[in-house]
Amino acid sequence: MTLRLRMFLLAVVMNIAAATAQLNVDMTIMLGRNALGMDDYLSAIHYFNQAIAAKPFLSKPYFYRAYAKFTLEDYSGANDDCTASINLNPYMAEVYSLRGLCRINLKDYAGAEQDYTRVLLEMPDDQGCIYNRALCRLQLKDYARADSDLTNILNRWPGLSRAYLVKAQIRLEEKDTLGALAWMDTLLVKKPREQAAWSFKGYYALQHEDYAAADSFLTRAIELRPDDHEYYVARAQARQSQDRFNEALADYDKTLQLVPEHFVAHYNRGLLRSLIGDYNRAIEDFTFILKKEPDNTLARYNRAELREKVGQFRGAIADYTELIKAYPNFVYGYMARANCRRKIGDKEGAAKDETVVARNTLDLTYQQNKPKQRDIRHVRKRSEHALEQYRQFVEEDSGKVLDILGDLYGKVQNRKAEQEPLPMFGLTMQNRSKRKHAATAFLPELKALQILDTPERHLVFSTSAEKGNIDEARQDESRLAAARTALAPAAYALLASAIQASLYNYEAAIAEAEAAAKSDTLSRLPLIQLAALLARQAPADGIAADAKTASSEAALTRSNRALQILDKALARSPGDAYIYYNRGCLYIQRGDMKAAAGDFTRAVEQDPRLAEAYFNRGIVGLRSGDTAAAMRDFSKAGELGIYQAYNLLKQCMQKIDKP
Repeated sequence: MTLRLRMFLLAVVMNIAAATAQLNVDMTIMLGRNALGMDDYLSAIHYFNQAIAAKPFLSKPYFYRAYAKFTLEDYSGANDDCTASINLNPYMAEVYSLRGLCRINLKDYAGAEQDYTRVLLEMPDDQGCIYNRALCRLQLKDYARADSDLTNILNRWPGLSRAYLVKAQIRLEEKDTLGALAWMDTLLVKKPREQAAWSFKGYYALQHEDYAAADSFLTRAIELRPDDHEYYVARAQARQSQDRFNEALADYDKTLQLVPEHFVAHYNRGLLRSLIGDYNRAIEDFTFILKKEPDNTLARYNRAELREKVGQFRGAIADYTELIKAYPNFVYGYMARANCRRKIGDKEGAAKDETVVARNTLDLTYQQNKPKQRDIRHVRKRSEHALEQYRQFVEEDSGKVLDILGDLYGKVQNRKAEQEPLPMFGLTMQNRSKRKHAATAFLPELKALQILDTPERHLVFSTSAEKGNIDEARQDESRLAAARTALAPAAYALLASAIQASLYNYEAAIAEAEAAAKSDTLSRLPLIQLAALLARQAPADGIAADAKTASSEAALTRSNRALQILDKALARSPGDAYIYYNRGCLYIQRGDMKAAAGDFTRAVEQDPRLAEAYFNRGIVGLRSGDTAAAMRDFSKAGELGIYQAYNLLKQCMQKIDKP
């Protein structure tokens, strides 16, 4: 074969390979877009990760992945992907538009305004961009330019209700309440069924103590949107100020039907019930509040008085005691507790309280020692806790809330996730049909252990703490017994360890893992398995430094041994990401957050795609108070496939946004 022919064939092969690679990437991007269309954002991110890894110079996979992250409310991660896409191709207006939304959610209003201005250079008729830029300018207190944007919108699209609402908001910011109301009236002339305008007028009337008008306007808003619980709360406040207690109670009942854990509704309903003599059910409402906020002194004060009235003297004594701890000079508290103590025959305790009262004041009359009640018609903020406000109704602290994005559905970040770390990696038998959001790890050592695999079941190295049922585990055990002669002693013991753990026989599982470690003095896997099982037997509440019970000392012993074994495993396999990860998990269990963070960092340095390490380092950040670091780690963990991370990321953002 001539040299020229060889060169020609090589060029053909290279062109075919390049075309095939391009086809594969295009197919991967298409699959990702299909997943986006089905609202399967985790799978979409997985596909775009593959496309970016294969061709990091393409801008669109970054944009598509940014959209998926944005929909999962990972605004920081989406913002970074938008920026990466723009750096690769600065001419896609839709990327700037998406980054503007990300920046609004990240409260970077100046950056968002710049992005929308950039989009409007190419697309001057984009209504959404003009509107969102007006919102950014409103947040930046650039009222003149925000008003100009809204005037532009209303000149071109006079039916856009939101523009009137923001116009009114601008007038309020400029202290022009009459101008704000004028814009609401203008909107109602055009759209008499605009509930937002009715609610605006209702809240304004409530704020200015025109309770009859507030009742009327809010009733109209409720007719148009009967499932908005805040309207019922506001109308209840208007009605209770008109002494229409039964109607106000009905509104609080409706609020709690829609939102069972609504703080204000429970508190105010408790006050109303106490005013009309429904003491026992009032106690229930204040008990609910105290379960949520044990340090809420005003709720505790109300419950103490109510318990005293219904004869629950021991409960009243407990509440007065908590109040006295918070307010040591609370003279009336000592007096009331003394009265309750006499009712239950505790004369000595009553005498002590009365002595305190006598030392603090010469005037022992009831009314002059009790905190003076403020007018119940006045409403206090939820953050206010002066004792004399204990009989006042409560409302949420004021705050400006703009509904910029609307409601998004089908998002995994709305599935409640607990702030708990993922377990250690270890061997377990698992159903193949079991859907996993984070991939199980592959180790070369597993090849020698796959003799038990079936089309339904297989051995995996995973953090999954979920087990198969007992019947399936017994079948695994039966297959292992039949295959014993074909297995080396260490391999047999490792498989037996995994099966015994799935049968919940941890002592036997540990014994088998120890046997595997003795038979194989070179491999890391037996040591990893043994340490994971020992840690599972040493719960965190049994490793406390001051624990003195036999069970806690045994737990600490197992934990110490697991730590020694993992150190030994690292000596056999230096730089192993899974060993660092498992040791980090053990440090969390032992309460050593600094050491845990260090090991998770080493794990991701060795394997930057070890999602579980990012997730657990995020948990460490939460427990250490470093919310910003936790958010970065949860974002990365979610990107790599652990869906629970998005809910924790959302919880972090809610914590930051909470006043």
